[in-house]
Amino acid sequence: MSDTPANPTAAAAPVHHVRAAPQRNYDNPYAKRLFLIIDSLPQMQRALAMTLSSFGANTVEYASRPADALAKMAKFEFDVVLCDYDLGNGYDGLYLFEEIKTRNLLKQSCVFMIVTGERRTQRVISAAELAPDDYLLKPFTGEVLRARLERAMRKREAFKLVDENILRHEYLAAIETCNRKVEENGEFALDFMRLKGSLALKIQDFDTARDTYMRVLRVKPATWAKMGLAKALAGLKSLDEARLLFEAVLADSSQVMEAYDWLARLYRGNHDLKRAQHMLQQAAEKSPVVFSRQQQLAEVAALNKDLAVAETAYQQTLDIAKYTWHRSPTHYATLARIQLARGDSAAASRTLGNLRHDYRYNEEAEWLAGVVDSQLQTQNGNADKAGELLDAAGERFRQLSSKLEQDAQLEYARACYRQGRADRGDAVMEFLIRNHHDDEDMLARFGDMFEEIGLGPQGRQLIASNVKSVTELNNQAVHLAQSGEFDAAIERFVKALEEMPQNVQIMLNLISSVLAYVSRNGWHESHMRRAYELLGKARELAPTNNKFQKILLSWRLVVSKMDKPQWVI
Repeated sequence: MSDTPANPTAAAAPVHHVRAAPQRNYDNPYAKRLFLIIDSLPQMQRALAMTLSSFGANTVEYASRPADALAKMAKFEFDVVLCDYDLGNGYDGLYLFEEIKTRNLLKQSCVFMIVTGERRTQRVISAAELAPDDYLLKPFTGEVLRARLERAMRKREAFKLVDENILRHEYLAAIETCNRKVEENGEFALDFMRLKGSLALKIQDFDTARDTYMRVLRVKPATWAKMGLAKALAGLKSLDEARLLFEAVLADSSQVMEAYDWLARLYRGNHDLKRAQHMLQQAAEKSPVVFSRQQQLAEVAALNKDLAVAETAYQQTLDIAKYTWHRSPTHYATLARIQLARGDSAAASRTLGNLRHDYRYNEEAEWLAGVVDSQLQTQNGNADKAGELLDAAGERFRQLSSKLEQDAQLEYARACYRQGRADRGDAVMEFLIRNHHDDEDMLARFGDMFEEIGLGPQGRQLIASNVKSVTELNNQAVHLAQSGEFDAAIERFVKALEEMPQNVQIMLNLISSVLAYVSRNGWHESHMRRAYELLGKARELAPTNNKFQKILLSWRLVVSKMDKPQWVI
């Protein structure tokens, strides 16, 4: 039997294979770097290119639209990106930068600089919050640009060592590199500690994050280290300590926007919705262009029954998302739901019309429009029409469920509950709960949904019973594996995945059982093939999962030990 996977790369999460810039043998450091200029105006592209050329930077690519920029970043390894703030259609350089970071399209050593004439305080705060390397205000001279680039590039150069690890979501390896650089105590030791802390937070290694930030604070009372320590404490459930530290950060500086967001999270978790909403409104007034903040404000205000604020925030969420990677038909559905809750059928009807117009020929969006329409018809007293629309959505849900976003499925469940179809709503929610039984944030969102529609006690019971049953099933299979009954454990996990195909915990436990089986009994082609595919799927669904990171290392050790290099993922 062949020991080569049928298509190993197909199973793995997408990895951006970028082409390096051609080698350029010049002494001038700028001649050795590949630049990308992103600006909608050709004359501005030429002006920037001429400025760069004046100090030896001659290898330049151009992009006029965000889509062009993203395509080029997937193709080339850029050293410097100069991006105009205003990219047209309501899309700006900050949105693009956020998408680039989320999609891992730039190496750590790449310099990303916003170039703009925008001087309004709110925008400057947002730029600093999203943390591009610099924010260069027009007009500027070539010497000013050169000085700012030199400062940014020298620092970024030091981070090349961790580029590949982070691009491939190999965060444990990146953390180990940071450890080495910190111990060397070089010029950028503190910066490597900062990166280590952020990576530890990303994979939810809160102990490592806490220790790292405390080590920094013993040397320097940096605001970023206080923020990192507070996040680590929140992750470790030391919630009062975390709250006090976030408050201390804001006492030092009211411009640290993330502190407002985290305090709102803590208040929301403690069911203090009024204070959570107040925190988010304060932050949104100072820095309104952050998508996640407006979305959180909308959700909290809806739970707090402040529907006017919820509608405004949902509208802002929709406006921000419309020309960005956040774009989704669910934003129209949530806005229409709040408009209906306010009794404004006309506004909800307009939002529904916009959804249908903006997502013509999109199957999932058309389905969601039917769900929204059923709610609209209910509001307008057309019960028969509402029932027909919901029945049609229910039929199509069976075919579309695997393609639908979780928020879209939640909107369908809401509609079912509100129209007296509790059995259908329960079926949707049971599937979502069982596939996320160990995700506290997701379960809290489900609980909030039940509270919002007036089914809090029933919802809590549904969540608790399903979490318990999945936990028991998982524990039974884990016990089998720990007892050396690997075949039985694998069989149990496989059956569980058939029922819960998105449950990352079950996936990872199955992979772990396969690795244990192979380590004891030798290579097993079909078991390893299944585990290989699941490892790729887990990386796609939850690349920052701490257990996934550890299993990825174990996988590589096993395939290396058994001399199966073609199975490396």
